[in-house]
Amino acid sequence: MKRSWVLNALLLSACATPRTTPHPPPDMVVRYTDLALDTSAGRNELVERVDRAARDFCDAYDPQDETAIFDPHLASARYCPGYAILLFMNKAPASVRRAYREGVGNK
Repeated sequence: MKRSWVLNALLLSACATPRTTPHPPPDMVVRYTDLALDTSAGRNELVERVDRAARDFCDAYDPQDETAIFDPHLASARYCPGYAILLFMNKAPASVRRAYREGVGNK
């Protein structure tokens, strides 16, 4: 009987420990204010910066981090760069999205 009481106490204490609320992955940051997005060279540089930032983001993303919200798209080495770019473009101004699309189309 004493063993089951100790086991129950251990189980209850494990349930009572506070867990941190998972947070979303950090935002991908790309600086583009110094680029002339109306020129081919500016759009190509934007594509390079976004692609580099996506690679860096995916290298830093840790799917084993228990404090972060798990995202299967980001956890996959195959899909992470494209998905990270998609997340960035969802928050980017329309002019940046348009310039990126045009820059990718030129390659």
